[in-house]
Amino acid sequence: MPPKRSNSDWLREAVSAAALAFACVDVGIHWSIVPERIPVHFDAAGNPNAWGGKTMLLYLLATTVGMVILLTVAETRQRLINIPMKVDRNSPEVRRLLRSMVITLKSVITISFAWIVDSTMRTALGEAAGLGRAFLPIFLCSTFAPLIYYLVKLHRPPTR
Repeated sequence: MPPKRSNSDWLREAVSAAALAFACVDVGIHWSIVPERIPVHFDAAGNPNAWGGKTMLLYLLATTVGMVILLTVAETRQRLINIPMKVDRNSPEVRRLLRSMVITLKSVITISFAWIVDSTMRTALGEAAGLGRAFLPIFLCSTFAPLIYYLVKLHRPPTR
């Protein structure tokens, strides 16, 4: 049985759910006014460099939902989580850390996808010029910082 979620785990789960709901509602509200041609790819500076049909927004939402489902499954079936070290996966502390790591990454990825969905629509509507220069550094830092944090915690034996 997986360890219980902490209050901070529940908070990050709520953030993930809110970001997913925001993305879905955002698309639903703006669908009728989004032009048929939208940006579907952005360069490293966040500028659009490829365009396609607006149905790509639905694919992006489906991908977001798929990632949430996949990470939720990984959170409960922790043997699916591939980490670059050997750990005692039966240890309650290791199980708690793995669960928390996956929940954190799920919230980061869901927020990132919501940002992409919103920026894509705003760019298509002429309200923005892309994802913005800040997207890539923020995404990379918010993904790798928790990974490094949890891998360091997993590498150190639990203190008793």
